[in-house]
Amino acid sequence: MSERKIETQDELLKLLNDAGIETTQATISRDIHMLNIVKASDGTGHTYYVQLQKDPAHNYDRLYLGIHNNVQTVETVQFLNVVKTEPNSSYATILAGMFDELDVPEVIGTLAGNDTLILISKTPEDAQAVNKLITDHLA
Repeated sequence: MSERKIETQDELLKLLNDAGIETTQATISRDIHMLNIVKASDGTGHTYYVQLQKDPAHNYDRLYLGIHNNVQTVETVQFLNVVKTEPNSSYATILAGMFDELDVPEVIGTLAGNDTLILISKTPEDAQAVNKLITDHLA
């Protein structure tokens, strides 16, 4: 993954098999989670797998770039933030994974659909802080 962009688990499975490493789709799926691998967007609508780094600053930079390239709107409703992304881009799910992996203190949970991400906070004040984090990085 550090040498090329891998877009699907099938592509990763084929590359591993071509390199003489026998594995299954189920093993890859489980290992992806254990190795802290998530999907990221290159800003052109393509997604690919990347490994989150141990350095939180690097991962926040990825989050900020993802917000900048893919978030269309964000609206706070009490203790929730409703984030809209490009329809059919899967980026709401990708962004949810990034928030989950980063363990953003003001976010206690995420829920993602096709183009909508809900960020759940404990308090309206936390939700406002999350809204500011997002709006500060919008295009």
